Amino acid sequence: MIKGAIFFLLVMAAIGMIGNAIAPGSVGRMVRKRLPKAARCGRCGRYVLGKTGCDCGKG
Repeated sequence: MIKGAIFFLLVMAAIGMIGNAIAPGSVGRMVRKRLPKAARCGRCGRYVLGKTGCDCGKG
């Protein structure tokens, strides 16, 4: 059982190394294309969470 698990992990590592040699960094580029830019406050530059706006404009 342990030999089978170790063999499986070695095969998966080999597949990952071959894929990285064929197309290095392609997964990271695809993820960055899909994610939108994070919204930032125009006044202070902090990231805006939610739809209420930034705390610097309140009060």
